[in-house]
Amino acid sequence: MLVMQEPVFRRFWYPTLRLSDLASGPKPFTLLGQELVLWLREDGSPAALEDRCPHRRARLSVDSRVVGDTLRCGYHGWRFDGAGACTLIPQMPEHVPGRKSAVPGFQAKTAYGFVWVCLSDQPLLDIPVIRHAGDPAFRQIFEYEEDWAANCFRICENALDLGHVSFVHRVTFGDDEKPVAPKIELNPIENGVNFTCLLPVANREEQQRNLGIPEPETVRTVDIRWLLPATFILHFTYPNGLVHEICGFATPIDNGRVRRIQFAYRSDSEADAPGANVAAFDRAVGQEDRRILESCDFDFPLDPGEEAHMTLDRPGILMRRVLAELIERHGEKMAAE
Repeated sequence: MLVMQEPVFRRFWYPTLRLSDLASGPKPFTLLGQELVLWLREDGSPAALEDRCPHRRARLSVDSRVVGDTLRCGYHGWRFDGAGACTLIPQMPEHVPGRKSAVPGFQAKTAYGFVWVCLSDQPLLDIPVIRHAGDPAFRQIFEYEEDWAANCFRICENALDLGHVSFVHRVTFGDDEKPVAPKIELNPIENGVNFTCLLPVANREEQQRNLGIPEPETVRTVDIRWLLPATFILHFTYPNGLVHEICGFATPIDNGRVRRIQFAYRSDSEADAPGANVAAFDRAVGQEDRRILESCDFDFPLDPGEEAHMTLDRPGILMRRVLAELIERHGEKMAAE
């Protein structure tokens, strides 16, 4: 399945840019093929408009400025409010612009330090809840935002896949001489997949410092969940009580590209483990995944019979079933398909 074949995926919220990225002015972003310009209103709330001025189709993300509570086009100075209505044509200020002069607007709001956008006026679900967000006992560590050439569902399924750990991550925390095959417990949740298990991992020097665990091996108590459509949360608890929760997102740019966003919540302090070191390790893990995932077929078959499987693939098979049921309930392929 290619994500842009199914309009239902426009009915979800996706993280796009960090809110702080917009402090310097409007920025472009492409979500599910829709070119957007993101900017901040006077009160600091985000706005998302189509990245084209209706006058001469110039990009509103190029040389535009926020003036008052409007976005001013860099080409001829037309101004648009947060909903996309044209409020001023400076060459004819007495004119009241009509609908033809408006720009399509989309829903936008902030959560976890990012601007989230939904391309539909009727989202099927709200922005995912992350358990440790806002908890004063946890710190948030921003880890990376970068574009990957991969199908968003391949990336999400990879987060549910423990069979790859020993081989893909043999440099960071895996051991290809000791392939892991933990017994997993699937737990029913709405609109997603969740499982728990105990996972033995290698604990090399860099990670020993990050975790405060000097042994060359340790065990993670793992709670992993995928939430429709492209959020995955990896909650790890270590024997010393440390909690490390990775919050990952595969925001689809188009069928074969995503904005891969990741941040973490930790129960320790900067003095215990500098956030830059934690982020560097997790990014190294991500780069190991990226190398493999960018080699996979962009298509993501929902029929389990189209690919071979093993026992550890049960969470991924369930994920495919959840996606198939979503499309059966709400799916209507694009007219061009």
